[in-house]
Formats: sequence, structure tokens, C-alpha cells
Amino acid sequence: MQDWLSFGDFTIDRGDERLLGPHGPVRLGNKAYRVLLELAGQEGRLVTKDALFASVWDGTIVSDSALTSVIKELRRALGDDPRAPRYIESIYGRGYRLLPDVSKGTGAAPAGAPSAARAAAPAAPPLGRPPLLYIPAFDDVALRDTHPHLAGVTREEILAALSRFREIRLVSDEATAAAPSADGYGARDYQLSIKLADRGPSVRAFARLTHLASQSIIWAESMDLAAGSLGIDVDALTRRIAAAALPRLRDDLLNHQPAHSRDAYDLYLATRLRMRGQSSFAEAWAVAATWEALIAEHPGFAPAYPPLTRLYNTDYCFSGLGSTGRDERRRAYELAHKAFAIDPTESHLQTAKGWSHLWAGEAALARRHLDEALQLNPYNRNRLVEVSTAFMYLDDLDGAAELLRQCRELMPFAAAATHEEEGLLHLIRGDYEAAADLLALGRRHHPDDNEGTEPAIMTELYALLAAAGAKSPDLAARSRHWQDSMARRWCAPEAPDRETLTRWVLFHNPFQSAARRQWLLDLLGKAMDG
Repeated sequence: MQDWLSFGDFTIDRGDERLLGPHGPVRLGNKAYRVLLELAGQEGRLVTKDALFASVWDGTIVSDSALTSVIKELRRALGDDPRAPRYIESIYGRGYRLLPDVSKGTGAAPAGAPSAARAAAPAAPPLGRPPLLYIPAFDDVALRDTHPHLAGVTREEILAALSRFREIRLVSDEATAAAPSADGYGARDYQLSIKLADRGPSVRAFARLTHLASQSIIWAESMDLAAGSLGIDVDALTRRIAAAALPRLRDDLLNHQPAHSRDAYDLYLATRLRMRGQSSFAEAWAVAATWEALIAEHPGFAPAYPPLTRLYNTDYCFSGLGSTGRDERRRAYELAHKAFAIDPTESHLQTAKGWSHLWAGEAALARRHLDEALQLNPYNRNRLVEVSTAFMYLDDLDGAAELLRQCRELMPFAAAATHEEEGLLHLIRGDYEAAADLLALGRRHHPDDNEGTEPAIMTELYALLAAAGAKSPDLAARSRHWQDSMARRWCAPEAPDRETLTRWVLFHNPFQSAARRQWLLDLLGKAMDG
């Protein structure tokens, strides 16, 4: 018996019954390890399903899905994309083969394989700190005589709103409006300055966001505050700053990442950027592995949890259709609960926990956490979108419509329009023509802050359902196109049949009422019948 089998970037240590990868030991379940051992032992020859059932399951009668699930686990462990495999090839209806050449031997692992010394994980990077936002005193010299309290009231409103965003460190200086020196400030330090000028019947507020180290202006805007509606206009200014300035700060951070991460917060930002640009299941899987490693090194680092739960709940942001199963949903549920325990006052963690209950069919718990998320931060557009969609699955259509209205007020730009969400709302209400029009716009204008390929996947589905509801004359062609598109993106070895696609649609649209699920099934049936 050989002590080791080596292929590609991996080595099977048979004596220790484990898999070693480029970065050390790779966690595998017992069945996955035994299947990999069988494939490696055949050195590129086909291993049939029957042979795997006989050897790995010891002849116990199980369904094909048991083997499919194990192959998915192996692909994730190896970072293998089933649509362009480097390690495991699926032979439709027959079995699997290992693609790389296999080396074998006894004694010490070969020089190219990860030795115990090289497999040891490097020291965890320091945690680091989130970006700093410095807010000096407002410049109100020009109107102190006519509006002596306006600067103080406006400042307190803006500070109260920005304090709800836990991803920034808010620093306030009421003594001076002078810009601080760039010396001593780091790459994640910013300043928000406000100047108030008298314009007769109104006051003009000039807002500017500056990167302190470089002194570059990354966002600026002005707004008139009318004398007769100062309260309303101050609230509008506050919402505009929260909705526009902070996303620009985030984008500036993401777009100016250092070549090498200095701390865990740099790694967090770099991984967010990778997640935004992912284009394949292998890339999405690698991003998930990075999130897992970051959480393992810094279990108290709450911002890393929500993006990982998103990947696990949504077929890795729909980069590998069919890749999310009960194990992924179970892991996402566990992560959401751990994150919530770290900081229950963070709206993003409340939203993630609410969605974890929604996926699990726990409607009352989901609603409680979603409502709490809104109370904690009504200024965050992303949270409003997430909660509005969840409200649709809970059949609170009026609540969803109100949140989408607030989104439009926060970000009245075409690039940030909620076409997909509003299209889904019209679809549920039975207004199929309006849904189709909005979803057609959604295919052309995907929101920048959605990560992965989710908008395209779900927009295509909802557009097909709208066409079915409206009895579109080209429904048959649309249905074929959608089913072909799903098959091309499918992650499992076998192409999805009608029953599989139906289960997938229900699995990723967690309507809580039986009546609404039946509505979805009926509409999807009409869509697939063409």
C-alpha cells in the first residue's frame, strides 16, 4: 500500500487519512475522502457509479443524490469548476474520473507536495480597524446671525444618522472647522465637511468628502434648505449624505487596496472586491474559503459573516447553480447566529439573521429581526432593499412597496434603481405587464452594490414568470431560452430536468405561505409549458 498519492496541487496522505493542499490540510468528510481515494487509485480511468456505491457505501442502497453531494463537496475542496474541470470529470450517467496524473509512493511526501512544515498556517494578520470618518465643526460663519442654531441642529442630525453605520469609526470635532493636516492619517481615514451659506430665502449646504492622506475630494454635493421647510430639508440632506457619501467612501476603499494586505481589514476589503467581480463557481468557492479562513482567524470580526452566508444561501451568488443544498443552508444559519451574537446592534447582522430564519421557514423570527434591522438603520439603502425583498416573501406587499419608495428617495439615480425588486413586487401583485417592463430595464441596469451574477439570474426568472402571467406570444421561445440558460450554468453533473428546476425555484424563493408557493408553482408550470 502506498503512503501517499499526489495529483495537481494536492496529496492524499493515506497513512494519516487526510488531504493536503497548497495551504495545508483540507477538511473532507469520510465519504468524500473515500471517493477521492477511489478516483486517484484508478489513475485517470473511469470509475462507475456502481463501483463507487459498492466500495464507498459498502453496497448499501442509496440514491444518486448521495454521490452527487459528495462530488460537490470534493469540487469545493479542490476548487474545481464543474463547467471547466481541472480535477474531476463527470461522465454523464456513468461515473467520474480524476483528470491529473497521479504520483504514488511510500515514505516522505514528494518535494512538490505540501510538507508538514509548509502546510502549517501562517500567523494570523492583525485585525486592523475600519475606516475613520472625521467630522469637523460646520462652517456657518456667513449665517450665524440669521440662523444661529441651524449648524448645530444639522450637525446633530447627520451625526445621529452616520452613527448607525457600524462599518465606520465616527470622530467628531465641534471646536474647529479647519481641515486637519494630512500627516498622521492612514489610507482608511476620511473627512466629511459641511459649509452653510446664506442665499436669501434659503440656506445652501455644501457637503464634501475628502480622503485625508491624499486630500483628494471623492464626493461633493450642494443642497438648498428652504426657510419654510428647514426640518424636512435637513432630513433630506442627512439621507443624501448617508446614501451617497458613504457608498463613495466604500468604493474608494475598495478601489485603492494595497498590493498586499497589511491586516485582516485589508483582507476583508480585498475579498469584498473579489466577491464583486467573481465570474465563475471556482472563483466564488475560493472567496468563500477566504471568508472561512478569516472567520477562523478572527471569530469576532462580524463584517466577514454576512457575505459568506450570502454565498452559501444563493448557489455562491448564483455562480454555480444547484450548489446550495441543505449543508450550505445549515452552515449559513449557524454563521448568521454567531454573527448576531457578536453584535446584535448592527443592522446588517440583524438582516442576515432575519434571512436565515426566512430560509429556514421561521417566518415570525424572520420578521422580528427584519423589523429590528430597520429600526437600527433606516438610512442604509442596501438594508432597505434586502428587507423589502424579505417582506415580499412574507406577503407584506405594502411594507415592501414603502421600503422601495424610501430607496428611491435615498438614491434617485438610474444606476441604483431597484428594477428587479419592483418587478418582483408587481409580479406578486399580478400586474404582469408592469413587471415585464421593469424587469426588462433590470436586465440593462444591474445595481452596482449587488455582488456576483445574482441580478441576471433572478431577473431572467421573474421576466419569464411575468411573460407567462401576461400570456406573451413568445413565451415558448422565452421558456426554452431560460431552461437552456439554467442548464449551461448548472453545477451538478447531470443537466436539470423540469422537476429539478421547479425545486430550485422554490428553494431560492422562500415564500412563507402555502398559497403563495402554490401560486409560484402554477405560474412556473405555465412558463415551462410555453
